Amino acid sequence: MQAIRTFVAVPVPSVALGTLSEIQNRFKKLGLHASWTRPGNIHLTLKFLGDTDPQRIPEIKTALSGAVSIHAPFLVSLGEVGVFPGWKKPRVVWVGLKDAEQLLTTLQFEVEGALEPLGWPRENRPFSPHLTLGRIKSPKGCDRLRRGIEELGSIDPSPFQVASFSLIQSELTPKGSIYTVLETISLQGRTPAP
Repeated sequence: MQAIRTFVAVPVPSVALGTLSEIQNRFKKLGLHASWTRPGNIHLTLKFLGDTDPQRIPEIKTALSGAVSIHAPFLVSLGEVGVFPGWKKPRVVWVGLKDAEQLLTTLQFEVEGALEPLGWPRENRPFSPHLTLGRIKSPKGCDRLRRGIEELGSIDPSPFQVASFSLIQSELTPKGSIYTVLETISLQGRTPAP
């Protein structure tokens, strides 16, 4: 059976997608050599699994469900706009996510812990909750992007509730990635993560 590309992510509701789309539209006018994420595809990645045997999907679902059953839904909001890895060679334009008690980081840690025994090692890099707006193909015009970000100032925080996350299949096509939700895991606990 052919492997499928999968990842674990938190979906972003329309209230926040509207704000993100407005920011993208401002940046698109800057004439950058960049590819912009379709608003419907914007998500917060908790764990990229890569090529996955479809027969392992049930055990992945079980592991993820067990890991987070105690967590309750919690609020996050949009934060600052920035670039990775930095202004010398910017590759990714992103919007950070803020949650005062760092519950996203706790959730991501639990997801990593659930999948580690199944053969997916933990990430070495520290988790930085962000939403990818676009990928920069060439540094040309990045001075305009820097000014554009500065002129944005603080953005509409568009707070939203994280009440679930999903195991998603990603199919790469010439027109961009097509995402299919394989399973949605709800946060059903009564208290937020510690």
